[in-house]
Amino acid sequence: MKRKANGDGSITQRKDGRWMGRYYVTLPCGTRKRQHIISKDRQTVVTRMREELALADKGTPIIRDNQTLGEYLEYWLTNISAPRVRPTTQHARIDFVRRLIIAEIGHIKLTNLKPQHVLQMLSQLEAKNKGKYTQKRAKQLLSTALKDAMKLEIIHRNVAMLVDTPKHTHKERKVWDKSQIQQFLTHTKKINHKYYPLFELLFYYGLRRGEVLGLRWQDIDFEKNEIHIRQTLAEVGHTIVFGEPKTRAGIRNLPLLSNVRETLLRHQAAEPEYADDLLFHGREGNPVYPHSLLKTFRRLCQQAGLPKISLHEIRHTVATLMKDSNVSPTDAQHILGHSDIAITLQFYTHSTAESKVTAMDALATNLSK
Repeated sequence: MKRKANGDGSITQRKDGRWMGRYYVTLPCGTRKRQHIISKDRQTVVTRMREELALADKGTPIIRDNQTLGEYLEYWLTNISAPRVRPTTQHARIDFVRRLIIAEIGHIKLTNLKPQHVLQMLSQLEAKNKGKYTQKRAKQLLSTALKDAMKLEIIHRNVAMLVDTPKHTHKERKVWDKSQIQQFLTHTKKINHKYYPLFELLFYYGLRRGEVLGLRWQDIDFEKNEIHIRQTLAEVGHTIVFGEPKTRAGIRNLPLLSNVRETLLRHQAAEPEYADDLLFHGREGNPVYPHSLLKTFRRLCQQAGLPKISLHEIRHTVATLMKDSNVSPTDAQHILGHSDIAITLQFYTHSTAESKVTAMDALATNLSK
């Protein structure tokens, strides 16, 4: 009699007349676990066993019928998502997936997941006053996770792709005009605020928040008059994390403007030396937390009597001024560190009240000729 290979499994008939198959499969964590199938029909057990043993032979993780979507998503976050994305992105994903997806439909068995469950999730988010952008993001993240489950041959279709994506209308970004920028910088300089050099860098170069907070003195070349963007600072939970710019385009050299050069030299002379070599520090000599910088910026906006904008909208403001100054989109792309010029062109769609008046005056003049 031919002996079964280890793991091939066995089929026996129970006292109640039903058939039971026992065998080993590979779970998502990579461990081998004994499983069983019970059915009134022996052939159903044989067929199911053959299918899953074939997957096990290929090393394909198998999720059993009792595995919930929530359990799979936890596995996906740790083993698939984490190695792919930056720590800040991963931190946000974990919170988003657990709070908005797992909390709503995580109890459903993965193999039983249907399009109506995705619709149910979106409906529940709508009932909780979550906006269309949040709903869209939840659906997209779920779809990404299920796509990976298909690659692993855990499921055979991505039900999230069968559901229409909620339409989200982007809010128009607020931007300042030249006079408002001058008003802010004049106020910040007048009160001798320690972050005046930081804001000068933001408004002259359109740097990202993490880029300006990650600048080190070694990145400022006073001899060649260059600023080297090589490091970013991010806040993950309550921890500061340093890393490289998100894309290759983010790694760039920018000309050190004469007025910025003088500001930085004065700042360097006034600042104590710190081991981390950063340009900017908090009160106790620690790196500046991004959320702390935002609070400071909003407070200064109020003091200066200016409408509040976000730190990211400073980049939109700078891009808009570049457009109004006839800076080519290609040059703007390299200055802002965009990986795709399409992103720059999106920034270039902003208009200030002043630029609209100028454009309409030009049109009126042309029509009157």
